[in-house]
Amino acid sequence: MTISSSTFGGDPGAATLARISTEFDAIARQMSTVSAEFAELRRIVDDVGGPAGEAAQSDPPVQPEPARQEAPAGPLTAPTVAPAPAPPPPASPMGSGQPSPWASPGRPAGRGAYTYGPPVQQAPSRPGPHPAYGPMPRPPAAPLPTRPPARPLSERVAAAAERGLIGKILATAGVGVTLIGIALLLVLAAQAGVLRPEFRVAGGGVLAAALVGTAIWLRRKPDGRIGAIATAATGIAAGYLDVLAATKIYEWLPIVAGLAVAGMVAAGGLVLAYRWRSEHLGLLVVVPLVVLGPVLTGGLDMTLIAFMVVLAAASAWVQWGRDWIWLHTVRLAAPTIPLTAVGLAALGGTSTANTGFEFAGAALVVIVLGYAGALVAMPTTRFREVIAGLASATTIPVLFTGAVMDIAGAVALQASVAVLVIGVTVICSVVRTERFELPDVVAQIWTATSLVVLFVAILVCFDGMVAVSAVLGLATVTALVARTWSATSLVLLGGSTVLWAIGFAALLDDMPPYVLAQARLMEDNASLSIVIGSLLAAAGAVVIAAGWTRLTAEDLGRVAYTAAAVVGVYAITAISVTSGVLIAGADGFLGGHVIATTCWVVLAGAALAFARRRAGNERTAAVTGGLVLVAAAMAKLFLFDLATLDGIFRVLVFIVTGLILLGLGAWYAKALQGERVPGSPTTTPGADTPVRPF
Repeated sequence: MTISSSTFGGDPGAATLARISTEFDAIARQMSTVSAEFAELRRIVDDVGGPAGEAAQSDPPVQPEPARQEAPAGPLTAPTVAPAPAPPPPASPMGSGQPSPWASPGRPAGRGAYTYGPPVQQAPSRPGPHPAYGPMPRPPAAPLPTRPPARPLSERVAAAAERGLIGKILATAGVGVTLIGIALLLVLAAQAGVLRPEFRVAGGGVLAAALVGTAIWLRRKPDGRIGAIATAATGIAAGYLDVLAATKIYEWLPIVAGLAVAGMVAAGGLVLAYRWRSEHLGLLVVVPLVVLGPVLTGGLDMTLIAFMVVLAAASAWVQWGRDWIWLHTVRLAAPTIPLTAVGLAALGGTSTANTGFEFAGAALVVIVLGYAGALVAMPTTRFREVIAGLASATTIPVLFTGAVMDIAGAVALQASVAVLVIGVTVICSVVRTERFELPDVVAQIWTATSLVVLFVAILVCFDGMVAVSAVLGLATVTALVARTWSATSLVLLGGSTVLWAIGFAALLDDMPPYVLAQARLMEDNASLSIVIGSLLAAAGAVVIAAGWTRLTAEDLGRVAYTAAAVVGVYAITAISVTSGVLIAGADGFLGGHVIATTCWVVLAGAALAFARRRAGNERTAAVTGGLVLVAAAMAKLFLFDLATLDGIFRVLVFIVTGLILLGLGAWYAKALQGERVPGSPTTTPGADTPVRPF
């Protein structure tokens, strides 16, 4: 159909609108066809799905209307017409009932007709009835998962048997029973005089070799792994018993030779464990040897410790390419436990003469084995934290070195171990490669270990107030290091806090606050160590408070600064009074309190000055602390100084304190007035937001 301007009385605008309406009509027909096809597809899917499909079949499908053939439209250009009188306005669709050019001719109402007016209310979304989709029932809610009932004991036993657990239990029990039988046979043969001792020992060796050979033969069978491991463990244990008989019963071998032969038997067993990839066999080889060692040596001595150290070093290769955490634990525990036992015995009063250097050498070797093994296993192991903890556990014997060696040797050993551990941690944390990177948790464990060893070294090296000052100094240095070493900052800061708390508690025990108020007690307790300890306590408190504020929430930082302020007040008082007593005796006690009160007021002024450069919570905390300190200084002035001081000291403390308070008040008012702008709140220098003046 060709539309020209003459159809609408020569009005070009009306002709254009009619063409647009025709195009919209064609688009509406296409959308209707697509909607009908989607409805048909939905009906087919629901019909296949069951009840939903039956519900969909109850409604007749919407048949698409045949598309109306349209003549090809040419360029939409209005023809040139002669001027004509203005036609009457077209009939409105709301008026006389004539067809409107806005309607789509040939279409039923609501199908492709476009009208202007308020938006039509949309049909509800799925699920629910829809004109095109039909009734859409809501799918039933999925039932909550129920806990499966517990399996009967018989089924669990059967499952364990399928996994081979039952076989392992039976094989292990068989190993123990067989060994008891062999031991009883040896005892019975000795009591009855059956065969000569040489034949008994030789027969035990042949039996052990036969059992190991049988184990190798069983290992080649498809299902002979468990039996092979149990048989090999039995043969190796029989070899241990044979060595025990030759060493302790018949005394053919000296102790060192007996230990060497037992180590050779263990080496053969570890070779089998490595080739068969069996940690179970490795444990069955090492654990009996650890138990056999004290029996061969007749108790705990340095010979046994040396053998355990050699065992730990000689069996280190078994861990190569094997993530055997239990075997690694037993290897390191074999020398560590005897060394710790020797240290505890020395601490309890047992004499350990002429064993100090042997103890130190064995302890160093074990520590090197522990940390070297941890570094080698770290890139591939699944138990990084456990291996790091085992390496730290090898330093336990060093903590008791003070009871085994003299003070100089013990401190040297402990300091060396602490430097070794912290050095390994720092180097491995800084030097990182693509294949190796020390985890932060491992660095934290080893850092804490070094702090503990250093703390014990200080207690061994120093005594009394010197030890207190040394502990407080270590805490301060550790807190300073925590500001630069991010990987272990929290551990260093926590360790420094614990060390500082221990040192400050010891300082309070030596110089309680009530002693500062009595001249006689001060003369008895005053010392230079008190002055140094108080100074270190104040410095450590400030550094630790700054660290906690930097690393944690604001509330915890505020608590830390409050505690630091209290410690600072105590430290200033202790330093002033103790120094005065050390310098001038009783008169120095009075002068020290004058200086202490003056310092309190000066410290309050410093807090208020600090508040002028801060905003928000920091400003509030500083101002509050300064005012509280001023109140405390006034209370001390009237409650203690007025009653205790006399003569010139009383006059001095009142005059000096009053002048400082006057100057502080004048300065604060001037600073506040200089920053005040008429009609606006005060702006604190360096702050981004204005704050109200106090």
